[in-house]
Amino acid sequence: MSDSPSDQRRPASRGTPMHDSNPSPSSPDPGSERPHRARRVPTWLAILALLIAGAVFAQWLRAAAAPATIAAASPADAARAAPANQRSLDIRVRDAVSGRALDSNLLVHPRGETARVHDLRVTGPGGRVATLAAGEYELVVSASEHAGLSTRVSIDAAQPLPLTLWLPPSRPSDALDLLALKAASCARCAVFSGHVYDQVSGRPLGGAQVRSSQGTRTNTDDQGYFELPATLPAALNRDSEALPATIELSIAAANHRTQRLLGLPLLNDSRHLIVDLMPGAGSASEDRSHVQAQARQRQDQQRPVSPADAARNAADAERIDADAALDPRRPASVAIAKKLAAQAATVPVPASIRVGTNCSGRSCSAVSVYAFEDYVGRGLDEEWIPSWDADSLAAGAVAYRSYAAYYVAHPVNSRYDICSSTSCQAFNADSVAATVAAAAATRGVLLTRDGQTAAFSEYSSENNAWDDPGDGLSCVNNDLSCGNGRNGSPRNNWPCISDEVGRGRGCFGHGRGMSQWGSQRWAANNGRDWKWIANHYFNNNNSPAGLRNAFLANDGGGAPGGDAIVFDAFESGVGRFNSAPTLSGSTTGISTASLAQQDCATRKNGSCSLRVLLKDDPAVATAWAVRLLSGGGTPANNLELIRAGGKIGFWIYTGASGLSASLSIDDSDGTERASARTIPTGQWTYLEWALDDPAQWNAWAGASNGQIDAASVRLDAVWLLREQTSFDVNLYLDDVQIAH
Repeated sequence: MSDSPSDQRRPASRGTPMHDSNPSPSSPDPGSERPHRARRVPTWLAILALLIAGAVFAQWLRAAAAPATIAAASPADAARAAPANQRSLDIRVRDAVSGRALDSNLLVHPRGETARVHDLRVTGPGGRVATLAAGEYELVVSASEHAGLSTRVSIDAAQPLPLTLWLPPSRPSDALDLLALKAASCARCAVFSGHVYDQVSGRPLGGAQVRSSQGTRTNTDDQGYFELPATLPAALNRDSEALPATIELSIAAANHRTQRLLGLPLLNDSRHLIVDLMPGAGSASEDRSHVQAQARQRQDQQRPVSPADAARNAADAERIDADAALDPRRPASVAIAKKLAAQAATVPVPASIRVGTNCSGRSCSAVSVYAFEDYVGRGLDEEWIPSWDADSLAAGAVAYRSYAAYYVAHPVNSRYDICSSTSCQAFNADSVAATVAAAAATRGVLLTRDGQTAAFSEYSSENNAWDDPGDGLSCVNNDLSCGNGRNGSPRNNWPCISDEVGRGRGCFGHGRGMSQWGSQRWAANNGRDWKWIANHYFNNNNSPAGLRNAFLANDGGGAPGGDAIVFDAFESGVGRFNSAPTLSGSTTGISTASLAQQDCATRKNGSCSLRVLLKDDPAVATAWAVRLLSGGGTPANNLELIRAGGKIGFWIYTGASGLSASLSIDDSDGTERASARTIPTGQWTYLEWALDDPAQWNAWAGASNGQIDAASVRLDAVWLLREQTSFDVNLYLDDVQIAH
């Protein structure tokens, strides 16, 4: 190889040729007598290329580091970072029993043209931040081993309130009941338990110290859990007319602000607390006295409600008065009352409720969403005294549930349905075994004035229409014309009723609806059950007038007992319901894979029920109409039903929506079919039909005429109805029964 001067002058590394087919950049161009000289790239282009590469690399770094950065960001930082035309919603998901943060699946569904989901990010355990445009949304959240929950969210120009969704475990816990038994083993014992968390991160605080004003103390375990015993004063424990004694708890953890809970009622029961501690120093106090104790400390009002909120409550009552009072001059309202008195109504129960928390009056700074029945069980102890008789608590659960259901349908504002203060209905996330049990015993039962919606069910402490000037209690009833030993407020359209259990007790309420202390005296001293108490105060035991015209719905009607006869309880098999759901030629919409079989995992009474699995027939698109035959559809195989005063019904449960049920009866002139009743979701409901009420029956087959004519008839089938769906549907029947 020659070593010419031109070869020596060639730059060793000046760049790559623009079209170099040789992998060696130092090789001479094959078609040239001298090496090709590379073109110089302008300096500004090189700088631009470096800037672009740097930007791309920085973006890649940000993307790679995103999870760590988001996890460290606080919801407040995320809210400040949102563009001006968007809002950041801080969302947390927690276990409704223990309070622990839950890893969950969260879906945000826009509702309407303006709604847009711009971002949905994780902020830590159980935490999300959703960046949303103005509009309406539905949030659907689920977590392993928990029941799902959905709620609606409205985004407007204001910053959204922090939102916590409390998911109930799919399997109920017996822990609270076991602690209650532990307390009951000693007549003067109480048990406090709870979980303690860091409020910002949601992590449990192990080693936190819990102390009581009685001198007992304990530390939380690594899950933040504690148990602490306490003792009731002997004198107060024997006095059923006294308010409970109280205790103070102090919860302290390193690097956190100490929380003092003042005035906690002492009960011969178990109470579970969920305590969130703020990082920092010092201490904070919270008055946890029962609302009746708080009210007795104020001379100006029966319950601590601001004048503005009291005016809004009065406006609510006025609106109900105008719309729902039974006026003898209005035949339609009289007819509705008579119909409700004669039959068991079925009214849908909300699945969830949005509760405004950290409230001053009706103005709240955060929102908690609970499964509706969970709300009732956790809140009842704030309004009724948990040491009261079980039937008083059950009657209270009906009033508390109805009041809440009314506000789900008529929300306080767009952000939450009801506030947690006494300006609406007192609520706290604590749970007491006795009131949780009362809510469970009356699950789904509420009051209605129209047979379709929940009634505005007012109540107050002491509704005796007589003011004792010497008792220091505040009477806010503006009409005491009923007199001592009677209950009512005629000026407000609540007619007088005899209520001897209140005689001599100074008015400490507004006179409308149920007397809370009256419910206790009727139950504890007079042996009345919760249904009697509710009917006494809300419809004068089937003598309705004015606003005292609300009747029980979903209450079980002729449930087992008295003169009811259960002819299929499914304890030893499927009884008369031994036919496949598709056996009848009248059944439409479901496939032959559907089945009816005994099930001993889900039941209302006894040990077992009848599980009915409905599967769609993909070959047809018709609505489902399932004729579930009794006795194979042969009248002789079924029990005789007496028309005069006769009723027939059953308990039913489903987790699916959109279902209704009916019955068909073999009459002397054909087969009559009952009017369909909606099946509420997630609760056992008793559905019942009166054989001698023509309004409840329609002509169906043969020469039927839409009423029961024969003196005695037989059950033909239970009907299950739904619009067509591709999803499987499970229903459970229990205690099919007749009453004469």
